[in-house]
Amino acid sequence: MEMKLLDAYNIPWKGLSNGRHTLDFEIDDRFFAEFGESGIQGGRLTATVELEKSATMLLLHVLIRGEVAVECDRCLGELRLPVDYEGDLTVKFSAEVDDYDGEVLWINPAEETVALAQYIYESIVLNLPYRRVHGTDANDEPLCDKEMLARFRIITPEEFEALEAEQHSLTATEEGDKLRQLKSELEKKNK
Repeated sequence: MEMKLLDAYNIPWKGLSNGRHTLDFEIDDRFFAEFGESGIQGGRLTATVELEKSATMLLLHVLIRGEVAVECDRCLGELRLPVDYEGDLTVKFSAEVDDYDGEVLWINPAEETVALAQYIYESIVLNLPYRRVHGTDANDEPLCDKEMLARFRIITPEEFEALEAEQHSLTATEEGDKLRQLKSELEKKNK
């Protein structure tokens, strides 16, 4: 049977003795490809899981370090962002599995593994800034792709107002022409 890529991020908890265990997971471009349109183009990270197993639950302390490649919101060029995540996940056992809420994951005691891929992925995505842009240089100029910025040239407020005024005047002229045409047609019908 072929092992799926994300199965490598499963923890076989039933085979572990009670107590503390440390597991390391490597995260690369192939990992992010499994999640489709995430906005993350690739990356190189390490997830270290410190797990404490007891008879009633698993306590996981997760550290994720590395960087991901995303698209810059300003120039659309590649942007590398650091990831420095630290969080805790409690895994509880129940025959009636509740929804995962980000902090507690319920699994059926008959399951032999805890799947961590989704938790790792969500932790990385939520650790990224909302606005993803290249920084600026000493002169406060963006470090973005200059050629791309030239293609997306942003207009000044004055240029915008001039374009808007031109649009309004064209619209008013066009509307006037239509009204004169309708008036003329109505006058012809009423004669």
